[in-house]
This record gives sequence, structure tokens and C-alpha cells, in this order.
Amino acid sequence: MQKAFFLLFVLSTILSFSQKSDFKHINFAKADRIASTIKSKRLFNLNKLTLDLTKNLDTDIEKVRAIYKWICINIASDFKLYSKNERKRKKYKKDSIKLAEWNSELKRDLFSKLLKRKKTICTGYAYLFKAMCDVVDIESKMVYGFGRTVDVTEFDPNYPNHTWNAFKINNKWYLCDATWAAGISYPDENRFIFKYNDGYFLTEPELFIKNHFPIQKEFSLLGDKTPTFQEFIEMPLLYGGAYTYLNKYISPKKMYYSLQRGETFNFNYVFKKEVDPKNLKLVFVSGVSEKTYNPFISQKNDSTTLRYTFNKAGYFDVHLYYKEDIIATYIFEIKKDNQN
Repeated sequence: MQKAFFLLFVLSTILSFSQKSDFKHINFAKADRIASTIKSKRLFNLNKLTLDLTKNLDTDIEKVRAIYKWICINIASDFKLYSKNERKRKKYKKDSIKLAEWNSELKRDLFSKLLKRKKTICTGYAYLFKAMCDVVDIESKMVYGFGRTVDVTEFDPNYPNHTWNAFKINNKWYLCDATWAAGISYPDENRFIFKYNDGYFLTEPELFIKNHFPIQKEFSLLGDKTPTFQEFIEMPLLYGGAYTYLNKYISPKKMYYSLQRGETFNFNYVFKKEVDPKNLKLVFVSGVSEKTYNPFISQKNDSTTLRYTFNKAGYFDVHLYYKEDIIATYIFEIKKDNQN
């Protein structure tokens, strides 16, 4: 019994500590260059592709980087298949037999498109990353869970909607999401544009958890600090811009707030590098009205605080922008002075 407890403690310890700074001495330029130069029309010879990507790299983390970057800049997101899967899952939600039949059909369609057309959904991205890591004997996992996006803000705890990866280097686990790093989907136009976002590679677990909640909670890499599912679904909505610019998200902790008119509210972040306060703005949307405000900004050590006083009553979607990139969205109800 003591031995089992010790092993569980060791596993928890290993999973709880992982930082991008572990590899600050590594220059990924070579791995990125290799990833950008190697082409493959189809994926039938995955072993050769993987070995071509990694054979001239010295460290495991560079090999992972080359694999990850190649996937992100070569595999397109298939939003049509994603939408079809969402419809089928809702339709067969209460019919386990038909749902199982659909899942089998989906796997065939998913892997056929991935191999022949280099198009897939999150499961395909995660599968490909793991399969290529297996070729070079780097341990990785497909992590199933819940992804929070502008299109998905309501969740059924019985139906996870996203898949990403964890991988192990030197007995420590790290996180990545090739699906969201690859580019931007335009559902209304059934169009995908490659736009690589490096923020989803070796992401700090405290930031990653803001829109990735794993079924196996140990793969939050946060140990005892892992939030509950209820806490997760109450979190603010973060976009790709958060992963581009933020090193750490401090507050607000939730998406919805109710304040009295005249109250002052603080927003706190740690940016990856010094930002120009002039480029930070809050965009308020209420109905068809949209207004931009420049909050009071203070910077202390590595933390940036935005302070804004709500002087107008009403309901507002409040979007934080840096330059033209959206970082986060919050919803505020501002009550008049005499309202409870």
C-alpha cells in the first residue's frame, strides 16, 4: 500500500511541474526550417516522413518541435467534417448503438481524409502527432477533454469535444495543441487559412487550462491546483491572441460579472514581452452598439493591470484587444445605483 501511494505521489509530482523555460537554451530555428522544407503530398509513409524530419536533430525536444511544426503547417482543419460530427453526436446522443456506428464511420472517414488529403479534425491532429512521436520513441498521449471556443461555450460533461497532446521529455510532461495552432477556420465559408500560433506549443499549464479541460485530470499538469469542471465552464473566453501575447493569465477568473454602476474593475495579465500600453484597449458591445475605451494601465515588475470604471448601466460584452488581436471576452451586467 505504501509503495502504491509513493508511486502515485511521484507521478503527481512529475505531472505537476512543466515549464516552457525548461527549454530556453534550445533554439528551434533548425527544427522549424526542416519542417518548412520537407514536403509530402500524402501520409502513407509516415515512418520515412518522420525520420526525414528528425534525423539531423540532436535533442528530443527539437524532434518533437519538427514533428509538431510540420503538422501545423501542412494539415488543414476540416470544419465540414467537424460540423457533421457535432450534428451526428447530438442526433444520436440517446442512442448508444447508432452513436457507436457513427463513431466507426467517422474514424474511417477521418483517417482516409488525413492520409489522402491532409485534412482532419482535432482527433486526427492528435493521432498524427502521437504516431510520429512513436516512430522516434518519444512518449506522448492523446488527451481527450473539453475545448472552450467562441463557438463552444456550453458543455455536456458526458461528451468531450476536443483532443490535444501531452508528451514526455526527461521524465516531465508538456502540452501542445496542433489543431488550434494550425490556423483559423471560417465555418460560414467552409474555409481554413493556415496561420501558425506558436503559443500552443509548450504552453504553461496555468494558461492552457483556461480553454483545455482534460478528462484525465492529471494531464492538466496542475496537480492539486486543477480546477473543477464547474470552475472551468465559468472561466473567461480566451482566443489565440492570449496564447500569442500572454505568458500568464491572472484575472478576471470568471466570464460573467455583475457590478454596480460606478464600480472599478481590474484586469491582470503577464505578457510574454513588454507591450505598448497604447495598443491595449477594451471594446464594449451592447446590442448593435460598439465603443472602444482605453483603460488606465499600470505595470509593476512583469504584471500589467488594466483598470476601468463602469459608469453606464446595462449588459456588455467586453473584449480585450492588443493591437488588432482579440485576447479575451467577458460579460458584465452593470446595475443602476438603486438595483440589488
